[in-house]
Amino acid sequence: MIAIILNIFFLIMYAGYLKNYYTNYAYDSIFFIILINAVYILKLRRDKKILMDNINEEFIRASKANNNSIIDPLTGIYNRRHFDAVLDKIYSENNAGGAFSIMIIDIDHFKRFNDTYGHDVGDEVLKTVVNTVRKNIRHNLDMFFRFGGEEFIIITSDDKDGSIKLAEKLNKLEYKAVERVTISIGVAVYQKGISKTELIKIADNNLYRAKENGRNQVIY
Repeated sequence: MIAIILNIFFLIMYAGYLKNYYTNYAYDSIFFIILINAVYILKLRRDKKILMDNINEEFIRASKANNNSIIDPLTGIYNRRHFDAVLDKIYSENNAGGAFSIMIIDIDHFKRFNDTYGHDVGDEVLKTVVNTVRKNIRHNLDMFFRFGGEEFIIITSDDKDGSIKLAEKLNKLEYKAVERVTISIGVAVYQKGISKTELIKIADNNLYRAKENGRNQVIY
């Protein structure tokens, strides 16, 4: 806006200077040119604003679409799709075989909550577990995902001892909804040469063992 004002000011000064040498007709022509110039500058400014507004709106829409595509709508944590993408990225960049682990968390007897109290209460049980876990993970080391149904998964960049310590800590937390809730956890520690599919399978097998051994425990 300052540039526009200065531009008009100098044109007016220039027109006043010309008035001393040219006729009133020429003077009027100069002012007409000033007016056209000012309108053109204002139009460029308006067009630029419209363009920037459109870019911002597209960016906001894209951000919302991207966010919605990786977030589980019920629990507010990352979904299975994002887990797959993150694990792919870790494998592609982990050429040196850096330490990381995954742990699959399952809510014990979740079907009973749904059957006894209804699905609304079942949803509250899911949210209770998620909110409790989310408050107790280390956001610089751990990522939390809904794996499917009542199963969740954590990717941690901690070493074996740190991963097991975290899993045992989460297992011992108090999860209270309509009644006490417990969880079982299967941990798999990455070792060089283990594929993504094998890593998930190890964690899943350990979770199954935890269930078979009486639930409410960590197997690694």
